[in-house]
Amino acid sequence: MRAGSPQDILAFVPHCLGFVPEESLVLMTLRGRSLGATLRLDLPGRRDNGRGRARPRAESRFEADYCARICSVLGGDQEADGVLMVIYTREHWMAGEPPPYNRLVHRLRRDLAAEGLELRDGWLSGDGHWRDYFCLSQECCPWPGFPLDQIAGSRLNAELVFRGSSYSSSLQTAVGLPAAGLPASSAPDPETARALTASRRRLAGKWTQPEHFSRTMEAWERCFEGTRSPARDGLLLASLEAKPIRDAVLVLAAADLSTAVAGSRYWLSADGSAAGGEEAGGATAGRSWASSPEAGSVFRSVLIGRGSRFVPDWERLDRAHDALTSLLHSASGEPAAALLTLLGWLEWARGRSSRANLCLSGALQVHPGYRLAQLLQALLMRGELPEWAQSPKTAWRGGGAA
Repeated sequence: MRAGSPQDILAFVPHCLGFVPEESLVLMTLRGRSLGATLRLDLPGRRDNGRGRARPRAESRFEADYCARICSVLGGDQEADGVLMVIYTREHWMAGEPPPYNRLVHRLRRDLAAEGLELRDGWLSGDGHWRDYFCLSQECCPWPGFPLDQIAGSRLNAELVFRGSSYSSSLQTAVGLPAAGLPASSAPDPETARALTASRRRLAGKWTQPEHFSRTMEAWERCFEGTRSPARDGLLLASLEAKPIRDAVLVLAAADLSTAVAGSRYWLSADGSAAGGEEAGGATAGRSWASSPEAGSVFRSVLIGRGSRFVPDWERLDRAHDALTSLLHSASGEPAAALLTLLGWLEWARGRSSRANLCLSGALQVHPGYRLAQLLQALLMRGELPEWAQSPKTAWRGGGAA
């Protein structure tokens, strides 16, 4: 597909992200005349000293960190030589005044140039209009801009729709979680509820015993393969209250059963704790759990998104995402928080931090103080992405980095 106009570029962005951005900075790398990676960030909010006056030094430091992180992420596209920019904001742009976020964009342009990336063009979308960010000529860019409905009528948008592409009106709608991430309020299947209660009672303190652990992980494997039943769903939901199983499910979703089980064996035999540093929540494993340090290292590198040799099995991860989303409709309490946290990690693995944050915020609404959700949110706040998500050769190809 070819983008021959600004309208085409503006039409492409929501199709790429899966939703219409709000108060966002969107950047797209260019490889010659071809589009590469797409990055969306929340626009920085106004920062003041509590008396309505800006703090120049703090603002400057924040902008420096903000731009440095952008350069670091876009630098992962080693074939890129240029960047396109779109700012989505409700801030009003008065005729004759500098555009919104002018100082930030000026700094970003300079920092990108230092990395060999030319900010070639940019547009602002909002208040019912779009216009060129850098052009002030009334002849080609009359005030206040062009109607947004021109974008829907662009050639590229028509071609994308013809090919079956669509997008949601907002990030919340795109994620598909009601009440900003909270699970559905409908009552779970009675058989699932009974199985959950029975599994809690029968396996309390026993989840990390080798036989029970292995059988539970095999049940998760079958779930990701599409084999479901109310009785099994109840077992799976109950198992998420054991932190080592919850962590192993993440590795199972991204890798395979042997990697998940072998890595868990190492960490449980080492100190009885999950690789993420949380208590096992049950009886610690004995010597029969012994496993190699290498297996433990791979397990941990998957969890924290480090290790250039590992790339998730994206088809497997997508199936796991569908299964976890389906299970969420039968969950409440700690299992619901665990599922939302797992979904947040899967979105983070895909490079979609905005969706990840929405899931993690939902987990903390369901279960305030849920530790893994807090740890993953801290990663997001620092702007960290998995190593595999920062290279076009290894990143998930199902959508843009949002």
